[in-house]
Amino acid sequence: MELIIKKYYLYREKNLKLKYTIMKSTKLLLTLSALFICLAGHAQDKEVGIFLGTTEYQGDLSKDQITLNQTKPGFGVLGRYYINPRFDISAGLYLGWISGSDASYKSVPFRAERNLAFQSVVVDLHGMLEYNILPYISNSKKYRFTPVLFAGLSVFYFNPTDTLNGTTYNLHDYHTEGQGLSGGPAQYSLIQIAIPVGIGFKYSLGNYWNLGLEFGLRKTFTDYLDDVSGKYYPYDQLISQIGGQKGIIAAELSNKLPGASSGKYDNGLRGNPNANDTYIFAGFTLTKTLRRYSCKGI
Repeated sequence: MELIIKKYYLYREKNLKLKYTIMKSTKLLLTLSALFICLAGHAQDKEVGIFLGTTEYQGDLSKDQITLNQTKPGFGVLGRYYINPRFDISAGLYLGWISGSDASYKSVPFRAERNLAFQSVVVDLHGMLEYNILPYISNSKKYRFTPVLFAGLSVFYFNPTDTLNGTTYNLHDYHTEGQGLSGGPAQYSLIQIAIPVGIGFKYSLGNYWNLGLEFGLRKTFTDYLDDVSGKYYPYDQLISQIGGQKGIIAAELSNKLPGASSGKYDNGLRGNPNANDTYIFAGFTLTKTLRRYSCKGI
């Protein structure tokens, strides 16, 4: 009888240990499943929002890298898709304005006297891969901010203009360096590709709102954002090949220096053909996170 009782208690003890092990394993499995679902939800985070900031140009008609008088407004819309808390893919459509002028070279009398200038709209459609240096989860208490590095591809539209005697002209249409004319360089396209690279910062404001700061340089493959690149096309040939009043206007837009009509500057350097132009979008983003799942304590 005593042996039977011992076996019973031994069996009961083993059974309890087995139940405890099963319960512990089940709890762990449920916890891991919940964590997986939660992380999966975060990995599928999407953001939509706006960009408000400035645009800046660097090229043949800008003396300094950044000048306040050539800083123009920029704005746009954007979206993000989070692969995980470290990586996300963003896309945006930004609109801005850029300008430059020989007037920025006040210490160079020749440049100030020449007084070439331009203004242009820039429409920038881009897609980028963003790397969050710290894990970032919107509405999180633990992962609520991070510095950001990004790079990608942009397709942009521009159209440089200048004013002569009170009238504004699209410089592309006036072949100011002989683009597309006999003996001149190829005509440039107003739609180009650029490589955007930059840095930023993200901060979760709570309630799935996110505030961002970004500085993005667009490295272009054209030297004609400002319509200035290579050499002066012969003054008389510019008039004759384009013809009529348009040819005269083209020649005057090409070279405003006194004595230009005599041909003294023909084939001289008008810009720096060895360095392409760049433009910058810098400013703030405000986005709203769209999430399938939300988990507390993360």
